Amino acid sequence: MLADDGGAVEQATWLEQAFRDAAITFDGAPMTSFLRPHLLEHARWARLRDDGRRLMELASRVARHAFGGEVARLCAFLGTPEAEARWVSIDPGPPDVVLSRLDAFLEGACPRFIEINSDAPAGFGYGDRMAEVFARLPAFRRFAAVHPVRYQPSGAALVDAVLAGWRSRGGAGSPVVAIVDWAEVKTRADQEILRELFEARGVVCALSDPRDAVLSGDRLTFGGVAADVVYRRAVLSELVEREDDVRVLLDAYRRGAALFVNSFRCHLSEDKAFFALLTDEAFDDLVTPDERRFLADVVPWTRRVAERRTRRDGAEVDLMSFIVEHRESLVLKPAHGYGGQSVLVGDETAPEAWEAAAVTGLAEPWVVQDRVTIPEEPFPVVEDGVLRFEDLKVNVNPFYAAGADVGAITRASRSSVINVSAGGGSVPTFVVG
Repeated sequence: MLADDGGAVEQATWLEQAFRDAAITFDGAPMTSFLRPHLLEHARWARLRDDGRRLMELASRVARHAFGGEVARLCAFLGTPEAEARWVSIDPGPPDVVLSRLDAFLEGACPRFIEINSDAPAGFGYGDRMAEVFARLPAFRRFAAVHPVRYQPSGAALVDAVLAGWRSRGGAGSPVVAIVDWAEVKTRADQEILRELFEARGVVCALSDPRDAVLSGDRLTFGGVAADVVYRRAVLSELVEREDDVRVLLDAYRRGAALFVNSFRCHLSEDKAFFALLTDEAFDDLVTPDERRFLADVVPWTRRVAERRTRRDGAEVDLMSFIVEHRESLVLKPAHGYGGQSVLVGDETAPEAWEAAAVTGLAEPWVVQDRVTIPEEPFPVVEDGVLRFEDLKVNVNPFYAAGADVGAITRASRSSVINVSAGGGSVPTFVVG
């Protein structure tokens, strides 16, 4: 492509239009992307997939056993807001997590997972649809003609996971599925792709707004149609913020009027402060020695911000002093934020702002985490009709669907806080070899 700048610009224009035509849109505009997908060698992909699956299932297990299974104590440790804890404490039965998406950076062959996103994870539909478009991109077709390359789809496994959850609760036949989120949500197109996948399997599926829920007896309905499964895409924090508007939906959850995927209990193991529990020496009894070694390899050292002493690299330290003195190697972030909101990267933050955030973290649930080395890769970028290659920071996001083989999407950005909402771009992840 370096030898044909004009052709690259034409393909960038084609890609943007193809995304629009394929409804790969975010807030109504074509998803920001680049002229090549993310490519992973098979061995690195297998490690990312297997370690991600193991971490998801270990975290879910630990969330059920921490503090002797007392959810109120776990919520207190995590700093879960009371309005959310009331709903998290309701136990509709396992599994707590059916669908999820992890955030990871790849350091050589070993992935480092910085977050779990189980509370209404997005992107399953986008990833598959983007891969279909990239498969038609001339530059990628030339590459695929000489290199063994494949994409692992996720949509079919997602549908299977939801239907298996329905059957595991004694459901018979084909359920009616409601994908529930605010009508104005920016990722509506992703949900529309998934609706089409359900319908292709003969499953009645509708996009429904949580404000439109009606409870008739023990049946939850949207627009007069009874829903057996609520595939929840509205995050818990937004639901409780607008509780008066969605009281019927929440009451249906309390009464078990439909199967919710994921249940609100997924919020426990996806909480950013949960990594503090997984890596804190105070909770060593929750995992085996082999699991402790695994966690040390794939999860960065994380602590709830607090006035306390803890261990770091085998030595005891005063946590607040450590945070202030080691700013350049750490990250601070609110435990219950999402979309990259308020994340502070130490070596990109002024010392005064860093110390102020640490103090804020004493009054509100914040976490401090080792800053993981963020890999960079060259991507062809077309701006104002000009092609250039630019090294962008890369964050790979493997999906999880009840332990099945699923794929990943990758986000790339100039910023260390890599998020589509914060201006990053997305590409599908292909496996080479």
